[in-house]
Amino acid sequence: MSAAKHRGPKGSSPPAAAAAAAANERGSQPGGGAEEAAAKKPPAAAHGRGGRTAAGGGGGRSGSGPRRGWALLLGAAVVLGAALPAGWYVRQLREEVGRSAREREASGRQRQELAATLDAVVLKVRSLQTTFGEFESMMKIAQQKQEVTEKAVKQGESEINRISEVLQKLQNEILKDLSDGIHMVKDARERDFTSLENTVEERLTELTKSINDNIAVFTEVQQRSQDEIDNMKAKVDSLEEADVYKHEIKVLKDAFDEMQASLKTKEKDIETLKSTIDSMESDVYTEVKELVNLKQQHEKFKEAADTEHLSLKALQEKVLSAEDSIRQLPGDIKRLDEDLQRVKADLNKWEENELFRKALETFGKNSEGLESRLRHIEDSLESLTSVAAQNSEKLQSFLSKETEYENKLSTLEQSITALQGISDMDVTSVTDILKNLGESQTSLYNDVEDLRRSISDLPSSGALQDVQKQISTLLDQGNLQMGQGHSQGYLEKFSSVEGSVDELRSSVSQVDSDLKMIRTAVDSLVSYSVKIENNENNLESVKSSIDDLRNDLERLFVKVEKIHEKV
Repeated sequence: MSAAKHRGPKGSSPPAAAAAAAANERGSQPGGGAEEAAAKKPPAAAHGRGGRTAAGGGGGRSGSGPRRGWALLLGAAVVLGAALPAGWYVRQLREEVGRSAREREASGRQRQELAATLDAVVLKVRSLQTTFGEFESMMKIAQQKQEVTEKAVKQGESEINRISEVLQKLQNEILKDLSDGIHMVKDARERDFTSLENTVEERLTELTKSINDNIAVFTEVQQRSQDEIDNMKAKVDSLEEADVYKHEIKVLKDAFDEMQASLKTKEKDIETLKSTIDSMESDVYTEVKELVNLKQQHEKFKEAADTEHLSLKALQEKVLSAEDSIRQLPGDIKRLDEDLQRVKADLNKWEENELFRKALETFGKNSEGLESRLRHIEDSLESLTSVAAQNSEKLQSFLSKETEYENKLSTLEQSITALQGISDMDVTSVTDILKNLGESQTSLYNDVEDLRRSISDLPSSGALQDVQKQISTLLDQGNLQMGQGHSQGYLEKFSSVEGSVDELRSSVSQVDSDLKMIRTAVDSLVSYSVKIENNENNLESVKSSIDDLRNDLERLFVKVEKIHEKV
């Protein structure tokens, strides 16, 4: 019992725990152990009293009563001595049982609290596991997005490299074509095409420089975005708490969204840049073709102008020769008159003869008609000389204007050579030059029309043939009435006049052919003016396209600056 008592509070042995449990169960019934001990005591006391009575009765009957009483007292004392420690032990046991019950209740409460804390810890662990799972999934998504962005960036770099290669190839091809064109036309006009080559090379170098600048800006933006991605990775690696994870993940998500939006805008900008570069290439190629065609047309026009100048000089010489022949006609007519007077004087000698008189009368009548016809011929010749003088004056003015047109053409050639540098020349000056050229062409056309009308006023070849027929009839009549010698002289003189008239007719026909050539030249000038107007319109469209391209580049630079600010 003492051993159980000493082991009970420590709770080191299982039997003590079992005894404590049993005592606790008995302690749950109030006064259970004491009542049982009290129930056991009365029989012992009764047994003692009965013994004493029996001993008293027996002592009277036998003589051993006192010794039994002392024995009973001793037994009672022993029993009391044994009962006192037992009660004390029972009391101690009850205290130990109550203490153990209280400790058990406290331990139960502690277990409940521990279970609650464990449940809370388990919930926290599970929530932490879910947050870590979400974080891992978001990290995977972020890595995938990063891979996609890296792929897009690599693709953009490859596109930029491809664009730069295409531009380099295009530049090489354009330079090759320009060099081929320069070598083809170098013998004709080397100076103009060297300046054209320089301007085109300058434009191409400016274009490549702008493209390289845009590529450098794009690579710089890409490097900045890559640095920001690395910084975000470092921040994600340095995170420790879940709230910070969530906040940084949200920031990372926003940053990735912004990067995606910026990449989309960059792709759009790259596409617009590609389209603008293609349009610039096509514009440059078409401009080069148009300049080459314009130069060829200018060479053809210059050749046509040279041929027209030569034909005009030949026409002037022929007109001068015709004027000389026309100037000689009055002298020939005077000689014919003198010959007629001599014939009349000779005929006066033959007036005495009636036959000759009749013949003279008829000849006088015919001579009067002949004189009237000769006067008509003189008038027509004078009109021819006056018209020829007017035509010569007009030809002189036409030649002076032709020299002016040559000067204007030379200025036009210089303006066309200056036109090859499109961006360096003012379009208003080109329009002024073209307007002046159009006015000069209209004045030239009016002068040619006046010359054509004046030539149409000249007697036609039919009228000259009529004059020739009249002269031949007069000669026939003179042959009938005059001698063979005189008629032979008249025929020679009239044949010389007829030859001069034929020369005049040939010169007039040559003038007609030259006028036709002048008309074709004027038509070519008009068509060339139309081509110049078309080229002017093309220049205006090219200028507007260049302005649009500059505006697109400015908008592109503004977008790139906005992307820099966002990044």
